[in-house]
Amino acid sequence: MRDNTPRGIAVVDVGYTNTKIALFTPEGELLAERKAPSRHLPGPPYPHIDPEPLVALCRAALPELDAMRPVDAIVPCAHGAAMACLDEAGELALPVMDYISAPPDDIVADYKAIMPSFAEALCPLLPLAITHGLQLYWQQRQWPEAFARVRTILPWMQYVGFRLSGVAVSEISSMSCQTHLMDIRHQQPSAMARTLGWDRLYAPMAKAWEPIGALKPEFRTPHFRGAGRVLGGVHDSTANFMRYVCAGLDRFTLVSTGTWSISFDPSTPVDVLDPARDTNTNTDVLGRIVCCSRFFGGKEFEAVADGAAAEEASLAELAGLVARGTRAIPSFTMTSGPVPDSLGRGVIEGPPPQTNAARASLAALYCAQMVSEQLDAVASRGDIIVDGPFSQNAVLLAVLAQLRPGQRVRASALRDGTTAGAAAIALIEDGRLPSIALRLTDVSPAAIGGLEAYHQAWRQRAYR
Repeated sequence: MRDNTPRGIAVVDVGYTNTKIALFTPEGELLAERKAPSRHLPGPPYPHIDPEPLVALCRAALPELDAMRPVDAIVPCAHGAAMACLDEAGELALPVMDYISAPPDDIVADYKAIMPSFAEALCPLLPLAITHGLQLYWQQRQWPEAFARVRTILPWMQYVGFRLSGVAVSEISSMSCQTHLMDIRHQQPSAMARTLGWDRLYAPMAKAWEPIGALKPEFRTPHFRGAGRVLGGVHDSTANFMRYVCAGLDRFTLVSTGTWSISFDPSTPVDVLDPARDTNTNTDVLGRIVCCSRFFGGKEFEAVADGAAAEEASLAELAGLVARGTRAIPSFTMTSGPVPDSLGRGVIEGPPPQTNAARASLAALYCAQMVSEQLDAVASRGDIIVDGPFSQNAVLLAVLAQLRPGQRVRASALRDGTTAGAAAIALIEDGRLPSIALRLTDVSPAAIGGLEAYHQAWRQRAYR
């Protein structure tokens, strides 16, 4: 072990719903965690994120965790789709916009006229205020006096690090997570950002694993034992992906599931991406482009299951649905995912499911089909690794394995890849990744009679 290996690694993981601080050993063992709800306020001027509860949690929890094990490294990690705009004094010039905010129609129309092309940004314009560039454009247009006070723009992940250390930086995975702020191939500010002058406000770039400053005194007690080095920080989905890369995996597709199902494939060339199929890229902490596809997996499952628990599904019940021709046709939310122009068109055809077991089985079948479409959208060819809630759904996994006969489907035992991946970031040295073991379980394919013909008929209907 290197001399400067951190004794304890604290990951400050700011999720949309909850914020938690997790303490890890350098071997990847989770020792303890502390949580608090993330706070969202309705406005004015727009729905926004209140950073003070996460700061209060850090103030209380970091000394407590340091008493268990000296905290030498602190890794900020947060969801994307939020930017912080600081004034000259380092205060927020505008509240941090919540991505559920709905920009006015005229703002969206004007933004579409100037936004980067897909070829440059490698992501489409997303709904609401999910796209960072649209957030900044709306703020600049509608609140020009406040925006004129902005001296520094940095991602939400790095704002967390700024509050902890007083040092403002940007980081490549955070600036490139479907933001419209970067020319992805050239890793420079997008043409739009340069035209509007935002690039001159970007905080300087730092590596995710690079110490940017020391933990401020307000987060230490007199008996704080660790070095308290605050690192550059990382985008949460990218942290999860990096945990698998640190396990030595190379040619694979990670299907990371939760509210969203996001497929990452580092082998996919960008020229196969199609914005109509909700494909895009992330950039990992080493600056490598990773092709992705998405659908609203957790929400779509809930819509089809209609209150039934995932555990009520069975392969026998699913085989009956296939035999009867019951089909869930996408999409049941206001996103299309890999099936173009399907948003809000979801419908169940054929004899409707009458029991919880049937509804849960149909949801598992439907989501397995949609994940397979996601995989096609990124030209997946290697092993398929599923983590998150779908990795616990044995019926869904078995059907997915039957739908992908040329690939091995593996379920990950990792319960929280985001915090584990962020902790691994603290062990990178000069761009060299640590090697951390990972437990994966091979999935046996189902043997549902007629599934292939059923799926082909489903595809013809879905893409009609």
